[in-house]
Amino acid sequence: MTRNRISAAEIIFISVTGFLTILICSKSSPLYPINDWVDANTYLTIGRAMHDGAVPYRDLYEQKGPILYFLHAAAALISDSSFFGVFLIESAACAVFLTVSYRILLNFGISRPLGLIPLISMVIYSSGAFCHGDSAEELCLPLLACSLCMTFETLGRGKPLTFRQWFVSGVLCMVVFWTKFSLMGFYAAFFIAALSLAVKENVTTAVKGVMWTASGAISVTVPVLLYFAFNGALYELFDVYFADNLFRYGASTPLTVNLIDGAKFSFIHLTIPAVIIILGAAAFAFRKRNREFLLFVFILAVTFLSVFGGHLSYRYYPLPLAVFVPVAVGAIPDGYRFRLPAVSCIAAQAVCVLFCFMRSPNVYLMKYAKKELPQYKFVEFTAEEDSPSMLNYGFIDGGFYLASGIVPEHKYFCRNNMDVPEMIKAQDDYVQGKSMDFIVMRSAEPTLKEAPDGYTLVCTAEFPYYEKYFYYYLYKLG
Repeated sequence: MTRNRISAAEIIFISVTGFLTILICSKSSPLYPINDWVDANTYLTIGRAMHDGAVPYRDLYEQKGPILYFLHAAAALISDSSFFGVFLIESAACAVFLTVSYRILLNFGISRPLGLIPLISMVIYSSGAFCHGDSAEELCLPLLACSLCMTFETLGRGKPLTFRQWFVSGVLCMVVFWTKFSLMGFYAAFFIAALSLAVKENVTTAVKGVMWTASGAISVTVPVLLYFAFNGALYELFDVYFADNLFRYGASTPLTVNLIDGAKFSFIHLTIPAVIIILGAAAFAFRKRNREFLLFVFILAVTFLSVFGGHLSYRYYPLPLAVFVPVAVGAIPDGYRFRLPAVSCIAAQAVCVLFCFMRSPNVYLMKYAKKELPQYKFVEFTAEEDSPSMLNYGFIDGGFYLASGIVPEHKYFCRNNMDVPEMIKAQDDYVQGKSMDFIVMRSAEPTLKEAPDGYTLVCTAEFPYYEKYFYYYLYKLG
């Protein structure tokens, strides 16, 4: 008989594991001078601006989901001058993911598998796919894990979802939808599996399940829509988050090319978890656990298709696949009952910490002090002005708004990966109109081909980013 209840001591151990993992692996951690990932800075810049009345999409252009900005607005309440608030959110998300992972292991009949949790944590969060920290994929992991836990706790045993599970599934699905809808393939597969089993047992039960799911989805969607409706930005929400993401994001490439690229990125940047997932699928097949095998492979395949099918990959794209790791780990021993003494669990936690220090692609940044970073070198000049304005010109938000404490005044406050001609024109117009006190530019070359007219170069800096070397330039009006 499996045990579902998790004790307070186990929750504390798991939470400490999550905290230590994020402390080492995420650049949002206080151990780092700054999270220099451009996407994370974009989210936090918008979150900070929301406290000044700015509305995402309408006042500041960026294409990620609104819940991501709401989370970063909450993080900015904790600290609007650092990533500390984001670090706390990441730590909580990791703790929830690991707690649900532990429940998944218990559901597979493994007795007291607490020592496996640090090992699961280290192979996921120290992977190359966990680059920088604070991605939408990372923050969605605990939500996906909750749904996967229901899948194998209920559907895997041939039982339909309860009405409470249908409702919770609707909530989880829409939180993910309003964060990053390219992850919705996971829920498409999940609901197909759930409905197939429900219809097989009772059509009326299936209809009621759909209604409970819709209720959960509505409970999330209505507040989101009301926020944008109240601020007169519903059109911008749909125009940017849906239309621009679907038709302007990334180069158009064939589906087969995208999937091959996704597979390559998965094995390069999520190597150990990918191997574990394959072994888990093989374990299901070898032991002829056909229902669980089909659920595992079906949801994994549809998730893979939706994550990678749209365009070529970035290195953090494979991270959502890590949600299948605890299921695979649970499948491999097939209910083998081993008991690890407390000292072994502590040892596993120590191994997790050491492994993360050795393997995380982010730890290189720990050795730098703030004063060595371009973001903080430029602050010496922007701080001389009273209420200065700034433009991050021609590249994605590099953290200069955060370091200087400046809230952007322009809709196109930075350049992103969208193919939006009006964005480029607007930034050029801002510069030509001399509508800001400072301009920050970036180049892969030591000298810029063309300096902004009417501005004087006051500081330069150089720093590595994404295994490349960039040169940064600060210009002042006059």
